[in-house]
Amino acid sequence: MENKVPKVGLALSGGATLGIAHVGVIKALTEHNIPIDYISGTSTGSLVAACFAFGMPLSQMIEISDSLGWKKISKFGYSKLGIRSNKPMSVFITDLLGNVKIEDAKIPLAIVATDIESFEMVVLLEGSLHEAVRASTCIPGFFAPVELNGRMLVDGALSENLPLTPLYEMGAEIKIGVNLSSNPVKIRPQNILEVIGNSYTVLSRHRDVNLNSLADVIIEPDLNKFNATKFKDADQILEEGYNAALKAIPEIQEKLSAYRQKKEGWLSKFLSFFRSKY
Repeated sequence: MENKVPKVGLALSGGATLGIAHVGVIKALTEHNIPIDYISGTSTGSLVAACFAFGMPLSQMIEISDSLGWKKISKFGYSKLGIRSNKPMSVFITDLLGNVKIEDAKIPLAIVATDIESFEMVVLLEGSLHEAVRASTCIPGFFAPVELNGRMLVDGALSENLPLTPLYEMGAEIKIGVNLSSNPVKIRPQNILEVIGNSYTVLSRHRDVNLNSLADVIIEPDLNKFNATKFKDADQILEEGYNAALKAIPEIQEKLSAYRQKKEGWLSKFLSFFRSKY
């Protein structure tokens, strides 16, 4: 019976402070007993994915969402490569989950970053968790790149904002993608973060459409009234994620049911063939 249950993968996209919506999505999925066998995260999605993969209770994830701020995850650290440093992210992750390794997660976890020297997508499946999340959330130009395993890494959103490719490689049979940038808010930039944020939107506008086709189900919270660079409205953002996931539950359940029926059909045909021969 166990082999009839499809392995479900969940991909959490980047979205800066809008990543709080991912917590709402996970809340809805767990309430409806949707299994999550693999999880991948890019940028802010990597932070939420890490917390969930290591078994953090949803109540704690919600509490953290309400108290996040730039001061907790960054500090001034001007260099030729960035005006700030996100080294505090390492401290933040370690305080939450301990000095753990990615491969020790309760749910197999993949974290996406970008090698700014070779222009390659880097999928981190092992090694220091806090360093991986720090690399995946490293906004280029704003934060200095993160040196990891001899590579100079920055935000994974540059290479795959909705990290579905790792789910294929991990063995997921049903892939759920949570895309936070499907309907971005249009704002006239007022600071460097907003300039960078708008640049990401231009970069991903066409690419994300192609990535969506890799998923079996896409969840797209309506976040166009929220500013992705400001830590506020956490409760409302979380609720939007929760409501979007609720709308997708019937489609997810249908995909799971169809997969089980297909597997049962294959098994029945195999057994019939075997009996006819022997």
